[in-house]
Amino acid sequence: MPDKKREQLIVSKSYKKSNELINAMGKGTALSQKLFAIGMQHITVDNTNNVVATIYGPELRKMFKSTSGSLYEHIEALCDRQVKGQTIFDWNLLMKDKENGKIEAHQVVTDASFKDGTLTLRYNNSLTDKIVNLQKNYTVLSLADTLSLKSVYSLRLYEMLKAAYDYKKYLTKEPGEQAFEYDLTELKLELGIITSGGVKEIKNELEKELPDYDKIEALADKNDLNKYKEYKIFNRNVLSKAKEELNKKTSLEVDYEPIKCGRKTAGIRFFVNQKENTIPKDKIPVINKDEVLDELMDLLHEDFKFKEIREIAEAAGYDVEKVKKSYSYMLTYDKTIDVPIAFIKDCIKNEYYSNTAKPMYPKKNTFNSFEQNQDNFEELEKLLLDN
Repeated sequence: MPDKKREQLIVSKSYKKSNELINAMGKGTALSQKLFAIGMQHITVDNTNNVVATIYGPELRKMFKSTSGSLYEHIEALCDRQVKGQTIFDWNLLMKDKENGKIEAHQVVTDASFKDGTLTLRYNNSLTDKIVNLQKNYTVLSLADTLSLKSVYSLRLYEMLKAAYDYKKYLTKEPGEQAFEYDLTELKLELGIITSGGVKEIKNELEKELPDYDKIEALADKNDLNKYKEYKIFNRNVLSKAKEELNKKTSLEVDYEPIKCGRKTAGIRFFVNQKENTIPKDKIPVINKDEVLDELMDLLHEDFKFKEIREIAEAAGYDVEKVKKSYSYMLTYDKTIDVPIAFIKDCIKNEYYSNTAKPMYPKKNTFNSFEQNQDNFEELEKLLLDN
């Protein structure tokens, strides 16, 4: 069989992954996720109840994009921290069962061996029922999608968003775009950007049914356990790159927006669709209401309170240009305005700033607002000459 056909057989498969594993907090490498995906094609359970995954040479070459030479150096980097900082043994999970009041922390891969071009991985036996014989609470993932992704954050988001999308579509029975919200610190914990790092206070907080994520982030910042403290850096280095990679390489179509609390970004709202179920059409841009309010605050704060600015935004359908034009019109008004909020909302509703609308309110005199002389100068000149 030609090599290309073999490669197609390898990547044209799917695999099941427990939603508990997908949504567990913790960290890992992109390669550990890819090895799990490939390993699910050839798994057994040994006499100690450990899941054992066998990954053969052609599959390893596909993953490493290696067409010739020895695989030894690649495997060495996977297993030896002295060769590479992170290894497959750094895949750690923190799983919480709120209903039963349980919390579990696990190292996922416990053993690895490489011989005769074949890699064998042994997984923690505490996770066996979350890896094999899955009957419910799992997500079907594409092996091709997983292997195509380079960033570990793209991989984690792919799994998380695919699981959330499939579950919500199952509940609603409706295809099409779905929306999901994450607390910013909770999202960083699930992506492995924030870790407990052995800090007792963070571990204690995570064990609570309702963790105080603000406290966790403050502790992580204090102990230098938050890789991307500023949202703009997190957005640029993680979210923006992951969105681009997911949209380009996977079956998911992803967009997102920040959820603001005042001026602070408190969470992320994702919009997810399945490409093969999407009929191509012009996309309606998502209005980021928090960003619109921030812009209008800068424009209107001298004349309106925040509550009133929200009312103005809603009256304009969060159309910034409508508000700007109405506000500009208000500033040219020639008389005292008793109720500014009512004035500007009426202006937005009736578009008094428009050239086609009949103005309700007089403007201050400006050079361009003087009434133009409508006399016919040719007729006047003729009358003068006749006299």
